[in-house]
Amino acid sequence: MKKIVPHILFFLLTFSTYSQGVFFNLGKNFSTLTYKNNSSFTEKLKVNGVGDAYELGYTDVLKYKNFKDLKYTGSITINDYNTIAESAVNRLEWKTTYLGVQSTVDYQFYDSFCFFLSARAGLSLSTILRGKQVVDNSVFNLAGNGEFSGLVIQPVIGVYAKYYLSKNGYLSAGLNLSKSVKLGNNPDNVSINNTQILFGGYFDLIKR
Repeated sequence: MKKIVPHILFFLLTFSTYSQGVFFNLGKNFSTLTYKNNSSFTEKLKVNGVGDAYELGYTDVLKYKNFKDLKYTGSITINDYNTIAESAVNRLEWKTTYLGVQSTVDYQFYDSFCFFLSARAGLSLSTILRGKQVVDNSVFNLAGNGEFSGLVIQPVIGVYAKYYLSKNGYLSAGLNLSKSVKLGNNPDNVSINNTQILFGGYFDLIKR
């Protein structure tokens, strides 16, 4: 997987030179992980935590009829979903990192001289890079665990803001909400509800 990442990043940067803009974001994930065992005697646990978020992507104008304010956004993401909780029986902790791709459609609904606001909706697909689960003093590798491995599908909605700095450069900030629909084989109904706050930069590019 580590050998694949540089090639994906190179492809993204090469492709984006023909797009309307490129961007990068750094931020935090505020996650709630729900874990319910199949046994009717096992309690349902909700655990919360904070992890890092990274995003690198591009945007292009989505030419649909007369909607000139629609844009398509594609990006590569790295997200940490870290959670911890204690019950009457166990102390549970998850630390996971996921590599993914995200695609959204953005609608710019506010446009002033130097400030722009967009609403977005889309889909994120990701797979686990590394992860561990700690139950009391026992440590388990989650990367090969069917409940956490496989493809994670997450619908995403959010808002995105840009502040004009120069002819081609902007400061950016975003807020995304997402919920995992499928997480590996998922026999124990593991799901992630995530609130993501991002800050970064956006750069317009001239088409060749």
